[in-house]
Amino acid sequence: MIGNTNLKFNFSEKALNWVKKEGNVLSIDLFESATKCCVGSVQELQVRLKEPSNPARYSFYQHDGIHIFVEKSLVFKNNQLDFQLSKIPFFKGITVSGLKRF
Repeated sequence: MIGNTNLKFNFSEKALNWVKKEGNVLSIDLFESATKCCVGSVQELQVRLKEPSNPARYSFYQHDGIHIFVEKSLVFKNNQLDFQLSKIPFFKGITVSGLKRF
């Protein structure tokens, strides 16, 4: 499936509460490293706590009071994104998983 219609959003309780406290907006797009090695560049999902600068490139969703912008070109396993509060000490942020890589 190409694109991201009918996405499901799974938030841990801590992640959901933190996003609500930080303004109820998430933008999800692809981060690709500038450095390439023998296996290619690294691709990871990137989460920002603001609306995208070019909203036409994103699909818009609402989930439990949160406005979520997802880059239209992304494809996810089982059409699902899973959100967790990062576990890095002294740094709070949201991590998202579910990108379909192959």
